[in-house]
Amino acid sequence: FDQGVENPFKNPDLMIQSGGDDGETMKIDPARLLGPRLNGANLYFVGMMGCGKSAVGDIVARRMGSYNFLDTDEIIEKATQLTIPEIFEQEGEDGFRDVESKILASVHSYVRCVVSTGGGLVTKLENWAKLQSGVVIWLDVDPEIIYDRIKDSTNRPLLQCDDPLQKLKDLLDERKEKYGQADLRIEIESADMDENAVADK
Repeated sequence: FDQGVENPFKNPDLMIQSGGDDGETMKIDPARLLGPRLNGANLYFVGMMGCGKSAVGDIVARRMGSYNFLDTDEIIEKATQLTIPEIFEQEGEDGFRDVESKILASVHSYVRCVVSTGGGLVTKLENWAKLQSGVVIWLDVDPEIIYDRIKDSTNRPLLQCDDPLQKLKDLLDERKEKYGQADLRIEIESADMDENAVADK
């Protein structure tokens, strides 16, 4: 159905408005126009660990102006008073996923939020019902790029193994079908692409 209206997010010319008699123009960030069109619906960023969900989500929320940024991993650590590796050590991955689902259920009750989710949150079917109440955005990044970003991190329990790059590839294979259910996929092929450039997409 064509309403005959150009999408302002894809047409930079529409982002320029006349400023007045002095002839100056003012450019409007298209992210500011997104909030009213979402009618309060949340934005959920999904994707592999280290793909940039938190950094990009925070930028998007600040640029939108009327939305708050939430990171489910940060909320989990504050709620449990434990780090993610400590939760994995004490409760195992299944225990962590249960906590993660409870946190998502709590976050889901809010509106006007940009939410960065844990990489494995999509693996539980019950979580998708909550994610799909908003707009789901998949940051699709090659495992090799992710590995270069996080290879020195000790805060990734699933990668504490002999071959972390292969583990990343295996996890992506397991989750790709779930990630593919997102409303929007942003493919990041260059290691040089910064968070602001991704947010622009």
